Amino acid sequence: MSNQYTPLRWGILGPGSIANRFTESIALLEDQKVVAAGSRSPEKVAAFADKHGIPNRHASYEALCNDPEVDAIYVATPHTFHKEHSILALKSGKHVLCEKPFTINKAEAEAVVAVAKETGLFLMEGMWSRFFPVWDKVRALLAEGAIGKPRMLYADFGFRCGASPSNVGEDGKLVGLNPEARLFNPALGGGAIMDVGIYPVSLAQMLLGDPDQVACLGTLGHTGVDENVGMLLHFPSGAVAVTSTSFQVSTPSDVTLLGESGKIEVAGPWWTPRKLTLTKGGESEVFELPFEGPGFQFEAIHFAERLRAGYKESDILSHSDSLAVMGALDNLRAAIGLKYPME
Repeated sequence: MSNQYTPLRWGILGPGSIANRFTESIALLEDQKVVAAGSRSPEKVAAFADKHGIPNRHASYEALCNDPEVDAIYVATPHTFHKEHSILALKSGKHVLCEKPFTINKAEAEAVVAVAKETGLFLMEGMWSRFFPVWDKVRALLAEGAIGKPRMLYADFGFRCGASPSNVGEDGKLVGLNPEARLFNPALGGGAIMDVGIYPVSLAQMLLGDPDQVACLGTLGHTGVDENVGMLLHFPSGAVAVTSTSFQVSTPSDVTLLGESGKIEVAGPWWTPRKLTLTKGGESEVFELPFEGPGFQFEAIHFAERLRAGYKESDILSHSDSLAVMGALDNLRAAIGLKYPME
């Protein structure tokens, strides 16, 4: 990629594990760079900055957001802080890429979007899975009517938490795990739906539109968050999405999209995909779309391209898209009685 622009300068808000992968991805791009990081822990931000060669280190999020050398902020803190930190960055004059889930619920997401509109700054949810070359190809195939009208989607994302041979008790709930860990702590927005269930829900919204009905059955664990869930979504077109998420088992991680005249299959893990198969008329065609690096570079490329073109939001993951997904997650959680203490 030729460097025809002044590099987009990123600040990392919350230097945790996912921020590591994002920063490693930015290092692959010539027209973007990470120039600053911020944390409430001076030791943590120093270690992160040393690891990645980041020059500006800030011991508060406010100092990071006020850094004049930063153009855009990547918000990578736990779910419950996304609203607060996205608004802080926007009100400090920075464009924002906020790691998924956008916020804890739709109401919070609406508040963040309102600030983005007030400030005129670019805001996008960091749902990285939408931006891989495979999904660019899928969107193109659907636009040309390759499988006819889409009618049914099968998608999942679940992984087994804990290393013990059997950590599901007789009551069907996980045992022997740290209840204060982010994945299981209601105060941090824990649970499978918000951590990885959002992926198939967001995928369904991208491929089939905004759902008009949802149904959900699942198991709430000892800490009160969901651990094993089936999610059904219905769309105004009559299409349905059959999805699932879990902390108790590792799911197949494949996607099948069925249309009136064919199907598209994306080999797992579909959220970082490298291959898809188009089948119609009894014949199949395989598209190999490999890539290097962690994969966060694709959402960063899209973010920078749209920002430079004068957009205020993404055309692949718009504010409306994120709000529809958050609304669906609200309804799915409500169906199994999962409400967070801050709601």
